[in-house]
Amino acid sequence: MKIRPRQIALYRTGDAALLERGSAVIDRAGPVPRLIVRTGDGLVVHELRRGGPLAEPAAVFPGDVRGRPIVGTGPVAPDLSHAVLVDEHSYRIVTPDGTLLWSRPAAGSEGVPVLYAQWVQPPGAEPRLWLAVNADRGVCLHLLTVAGEVVDRLAVPVDGRHLFVGLALDAGGRPVALGVRPGAVAMTFGVGRDGVLSPAMNRTLLDADPGSGFVTVGRSDDGETTDVRWHGPDGADPVTAVTCTDLPSSDMHIRPYLSGSTGGVLRDGALLLALEDTYDEIDVEVFGPERWRESSHWLVTPGRSPALIEYPDQAHAADPGPAVPLRDGTWLTHDHDTLHHWTTAP
Repeated sequence: MKIRPRQIALYRTGDAALLERGSAVIDRAGPVPRLIVRTGDGLVVHELRRGGPLAEPAAVFPGDVRGRPIVGTGPVAPDLSHAVLVDEHSYRIVTPDGTLLWSRPAAGSEGVPVLYAQWVQPPGAEPRLWLAVNADRGVCLHLLTVAGEVVDRLAVPVDGRHLFVGLALDAGGRPVALGVRPGAVAMTFGVGRDGVLSPAMNRTLLDADPGSGFVTVGRSDDGETTDVRWHGPDGADPVTAVTCTDLPSSDMHIRPYLSGSTGGVLRDGALLLALEDTYDEIDVEVFGPERWRESSHWLVTPGRSPALIEYPDQAHAADPGPAVPLRDGTWLTHDHDTLHHWTTAP
């Protein structure tokens, strides 16, 4: 089964290429999705409003942030009142007029300990900031006020160097899962309402579920393929949504696997997933170049057959690349100078 999406907006910007380099992120936490770009002079925020084109920056947060990629997916508060700037020597909170509220230096020989940053906006209150930082025995999540006061914390015991940290939050801004990758092995910790951790070993955190759960990608129980699982709140048993072999991709992939780094929840109950296929010269020679594609996107909806997303010829002819679902039934893709906004709705 195939489905052809409809493009509802196109945003032309050379900054789209920075998404691959870690110098830009798509932030889904605000009232509209945003492209946040790190320059040598600070953070620039563009709002991706339906219909396009890309407007002038909605906000600019000045400050030297050279030397590091953007940390996390939400370095700017949803109301555009504050941003966290992270560089090689410090992390600090600033306002759009350049006012520095506070700054904290690097910690020890490891440099700045910040691994992830995400602002949240509690109803009727000023924004707060979740920071994941390296701790002596793992990762520690801190919830900070604008003034820098720690009002909540959560310790996650993990050994090794934490090369990647991901955070899934519920609609109220509370953590429901923390994903870490110390080295080559991924693991995800579900976070119950009482703060109790439920480990899901060898699974990569993909996205938060609007129903206060989360979604992971990992090896299937038999070890023969990869699968995607829904995890309910408070340690409920996960439910397998789809396996790699459920997606009829034999005419475009040779040795595909489900990606844990792109895709996620498209809307309630529906997932937008990516298959990836590592290039192998011998495989391509044996099976033929027409049988190999770097990646493909799939719509997985309960009660329906998985559908291959077939983009128009003028967009992503060779490889669709990463996809960012916006949880409203639409999603974003990008190439070197363009962001595309898609929907399956008529």
